[in-house]
Amino acid sequence: MEEIKFGTDGWRGIIAKDFTFSNVAKVAQAIADYYRAQGEKGGLVVGYDNRFLSPEFAQEVVEVLAGNGIPVILSSQSLPTQCISFAVKHKNLAGGVMITASHNPPKFNGIKIKSPFGGSAPPEITDKIESFLGRDKIRRISLVKGRENGLIREENLIEAYLDKVKSFLDEDLIKRARLKIIYDPMFGVGDGLIGKVLSVSQCKVSVIHSDYNPGFGGLNPEPIEENLEELKTVVREEGADLGIATDGDADRVGVVDERGEYLTPHQVFSLLLLYLIEERKMKGGVAKTVSLGYQPERIAKEFGLSLDETPVGFKYICEKMLKKDIILGGEESGGYGYHGHLPERDGLLSSLLFVEMITRKKKPLSKILEEMEDRFGRSFFKRVDFEQIQVNKEEMVKELSSSPPVCLGGSKVLEVKTIDGVKFVMEDESWLLLRPSGTEPKMRVYAEASDERKLHRIIEEGITMVRKMKCMRTY
Repeated sequence: MEEIKFGTDGWRGIIAKDFTFSNVAKVAQAIADYYRAQGEKGGLVVGYDNRFLSPEFAQEVVEVLAGNGIPVILSSQSLPTQCISFAVKHKNLAGGVMITASHNPPKFNGIKIKSPFGGSAPPEITDKIESFLGRDKIRRISLVKGRENGLIREENLIEAYLDKVKSFLDEDLIKRARLKIIYDPMFGVGDGLIGKVLSVSQCKVSVIHSDYNPGFGGLNPEPIEENLEELKTVVREEGADLGIATDGDADRVGVVDERGEYLTPHQVFSLLLLYLIEERKMKGGVAKTVSLGYQPERIAKEFGLSLDETPVGFKYICEKMLKKDIILGGEESGGYGYHGHLPERDGLLSSLLFVEMITRKKKPLSKILEEMEDRFGRSFFKRVDFEQIQVNKEEMVKELSSSPPVCLGGSKVLEVKTIDGVKFVMEDESWLLLRPSGTEPKMRVYAEASDERKLHRIIEEGITMVRKMKCMRTY
């Protein structure tokens, strides 16, 4: 069963190669065996995104779960991942299953497991589910029979979630908002939901890439700058106040200001954090993955907040949010979670908070960003991905950390972190991170610096280091 392995956030595979109906049934049976072994009686909820065959894969999971006597709620439509997390918590269920490959290319699909607290299942749960793979024969009943005997029922799981989102927002500010917004759901499940929440406002929301397209129009549904060129162009051409994009399952966000300039996840996270502290008067700590940078660290220090740094993967942020009062938890991939909402990424709520922010401050987003960076320093960020790369992570960490460079980007290396991959932190707080992806066969190089020339120099030095690694295998 080596082809089925849970990574950073669930199990993902290439459709028809690894992610097959046979393998999905095996995973579903392992999930059923795990919950039966735990003696859980709360039932499960299953949802799916817009990817190729996602509804059919969801039905496969539901039929196997019901075949094991587990009551299941099946979403009546495609929906964001966080809807499943909310449904689990709201309905006091034992857990949830989401069929999605999130931001990955169209050829992938996947399975995410959600826990009763409304967030991603921690490694101790997914490890146990893996241990059940192949140990039991697959038991299933048809969807029709499951409906007849009451084990399977279908529900609209979006409306209650949207009510939860609205409860987090400032209702009066949203009603007063009169922004021109361009929204790019990237052919994903967020389509229509931003407009629904803002229907009480005076905002004008125009949508691009909204048609149903399991191939995502040839784009990777990841809201990073290289995939948002059309959004940037439309914002400039239409004279919009804000451009927002969400990924395939709408739990991540990308932001474009009124000039058509893309904001990096580091800038987005920092703006959200400062807004929650200063305008919403929220108190608590901050949690960020090792791939996020120095601006939030400086903000946390300025306001005397605790700061936790975790490996990449929102399940690690979720763990911190469950143990501590975390105002905001986030990762470099554009996923942010909020105290008082869910210990889960929510791209839709993050998008709407920018509407609230601009309306409250009565300033263009570029000005809000400029004022933040005047206080906490400028941030330039870049990530380079090496495709079709397989790396032994343990060997990589040992190789790179045993003889670290003295300088990078012309600045002395002060610290080497091995929280996830290898991160070199320089004396001016610029940094370089090298780590293999936890969901795809990729090697990632990340860097942040206070000016573009230094950023590009650090990135090039990181690329050179990757190419010289002995533990790397290309295929």
